[in-house]
Amino acid sequence: MTPTPNTPARVGRERTCTQCGATFRSPRKRDYCSNACRMKAKRGTVPEAAPRAGPAGFTVITKALIAVGYVGSIGPISSRSKDAPAYALTVPFEHALDELSFQFNRKGLGYVSREEFTDALRADGVEDFHARSPEAVDLNRRQTRRRMERLRA
Repeated sequence: MTPTPNTPARVGRERTCTQCGATFRSPRKRDYCSNACRMKAKRGTVPEAAPRAGPAGFTVITKALIAVGYVGSIGPISSRSKDAPAYALTVPFEHALDELSFQFNRKGLGYVSREEFTDALRADGVEDFHARSPEAVDLNRRQTRRRMERLRA
């Protein structure tokens, strides 16, 4: 893809840290996501076998969305549950994409395409934003009304 006046060139690309398996974005060819990982490798610490699960192993795009509060945990509901944590967008898809593209361009990290954004969310298992349905709103209204009637009686 050649850059046009409307689409600036993408600066850097996503890479995987050879020490911890985390995904990071860098314009230079780097093997490690941080100085800590570089030092662990220099000291001879055995690399982790697979990329980390959860927020530590998320792509740069999802980590940026978590930092600004556009991705949040939606599960498990119980702290005793053994289920893996689930994450979802807390704002509509278009809003998150526009804001992330603006932030990446401002910091010099390049343009985030719709495909790259969608692939990153899919790879990390982040669910789409869902507003409450009209049926759910009516059910909540009826339940609140019944609760208030019981309290009055």
